[in-house]
Amino acid sequence: MEQINNVMDLMNLLDEIEYGWMDINKNVYLNTEKGFKKKYCLSRPEEVIERKVGVCYDQVELERKYFKELGLNFNTYFMIYYDAKKLYTHTFLVYEENEKFYWFEHAWENNRGIHEYLSLYDLLKDVKDKFQKFNKLRNMDLDYLCIYKYKKPKFHIGLKDFYKHCENGENVLI
Repeated sequence: MEQINNVMDLMNLLDEIEYGWMDINKNVYLNTEKGFKKKYCLSRPEEVIERKVGVCYDQVELERKYFKELGLNFNTYFMIYYDAKKLYTHTFLVYEENEKFYWFEHAWENNRGIHEYLSLYDLLKDVKDKFQKFNKLRNMDLDYLCIYKYKKPKFHIGLKDFYKHCENGENVLI
């Protein structure tokens, strides 16, 4: 694994990663529509680097590894909107430095970068608003939107087990 000295080094490393996923047989896919729900498994950080592919769930675990090595104060979040027809989800990493909060985002290309906020509430509200707009959830009932702070999951688990792991985290109200 590469030596990372700061968050910008990590963002540069992530620029080599494409949005896609790996299945349990280590096949790589760049389309999340076909087979994703049934075949997806959470990649190890080393696999994301080696295959240069990962969805937000995989990329956040790679970020977790490096943020831990850098000794930064961080948390990972899972946002989910329970719609009758489809689940909308996103994972992301937040770190705190110099009394400010930062949304570290690579997988969500429209919002790629490091975004600074004065409070965690402002950060989570902004991510929620962008999530709502991106997914075209104009009449979103906030009772069906949840944000969970979650800990490191086991690797190579399927999508349902990953969701279950995140939903067992701390429910964050905004």
